[in-house]
Amino acid sequence: MNDARSAETSAPRFGANLGHGWVSFLESGEGEPVLFLHGLNGNASSWQDQLSELAPRMNMVAWDAPGYGKSDAAGTTVEALARVAIEFARRVWPGSVNVVGHSMGGLVAMKMSVLEPGLVKRLVLSCTHPGHGLGQSGGANERYRRRLEELRDLPPEVYGERRAKGMLPEGTSEEVFRKVARIAAESRSEGVANAAWAIQTEDLTPELAKIQAPTLVITCDQDRVAPLKKAEPLLETIPDVRHLELSGLGHAPYIEDARRYNSALSEFLLGGSQR
Repeated sequence: MNDARSAETSAPRFGANLGHGWVSFLESGEGEPVLFLHGLNGNASSWQDQLSELAPRMNMVAWDAPGYGKSDAAGTTVEALARVAIEFARRVWPGSVNVVGHSMGGLVAMKMSVLEPGLVKRLVLSCTHPGHGLGQSGGANERYRRRLEELRDLPPEVYGERRAKGMLPEGTSEEVFRKVARIAAESRSEGVANAAWAIQTEDLTPELAKIQAPTLVITCDQDRVAPLKKAEPLLETIPDVRHLELSGLGHAPYIEDARRYNSALSEFLLGGSQR
């Protein structure tokens, strides 16, 4: 399955050629298959705490979404990204897979579940929402323009710090802040451009009832990017859904408190089907 490998991070980094081009990813562990899909200002490295700490019982793969890391860009819609993710998951595993989607990755995960319900075994939607649904309006254009101007005009480290400030609550440790900022600073304009446009223009709410996989929605009470209010359509519409709110955390709970986040993943993905 693996076309190339390097040792840039603590988890092995691989790459695969798909229909649209190259996808880079990290892989760790053995056991239950889990695909991790990062957010708008993330990349595969966002999930290092999960890749290292959950390895004993999970075979985890974290991709660089199209246009992120070393991955080639692919389309400006959630469906385009989801179809790449579907092809990627089938390349890595022979059967169904658990999917963890954070923020932008959550939209991709939802669309995967709608397009290929038999592929997604269990679904975790982390700090996400169904999309802003602004269509091709001026509002979408303005939000899109501001985000890309920041990425184009600011030094990477300044862009990363600005994004970290927006994602994290007051009182976050310097270590966590620097980690989130460093990952955000690695953002590529083509990946952010395509993903930001997809998030702003689309609304997956009408399709949520088609999701068949048991679903865990994770929200955080200090998250200003995707607060509980934005997640309500998921809780109201997905047929088999449960909700977990993590207190004291912002928009990067997988880094802010990896222990609590990993415990939630383990319980849901490995702990059986009981509610």
